[in-house]
Amino acid sequence: MHPQTFAAIDQALASGRCVAGATGVTMERWSVGMALTYACMLPSIWLTGMDTGVVFCRRADFEAIGGYDESRLLAEDVMFLLSLRRLGRGRGQKLVRARGAKAVTSTRKFDEFGDWHFFGLMWQGLRHQLKGDLGSFADRYWYKPRR
Repeated sequence: MHPQTFAAIDQALASGRCVAGATGVTMERWSVGMALTYACMLPSIWLTGMDTGVVFCRRADFEAIGGYDESRLLAEDVMFLLSLRRLGRGRGQKLVRARGAKAVTSTRKFDEFGDWHFFGLMWQGLRHQLKGDLGSFADRYWYKPRR
């Protein structure tokens, strides 16, 4: 975590315009493949307001949406932030990035599967979703890797 994480979160929540947010991340190492992967993710972050890193919200809002759905095999963080965004809309609040406090994220999946693996992974995930077999895809990538 960045040394200013809690100060940035406090500032974001104190504004009153924030229902929840995240700090964003930087990679623990970089390569061309990882930088392009990162760049491909930025438009969806800008368009949705949903980010990664240290995710934060108020306890009452966490409880109001039922927290994380731990029965989901993947994207529980996305669903969590979508629920918070819906909750905040009714109050004129939005998802924000806590500026200046990016977390350093692990590159273990890139280390394991290669620096360019994400581009093939997107198509694999889509193919499995269309077949209604997202569980085996999630299991193979997140829960039973080639370690």
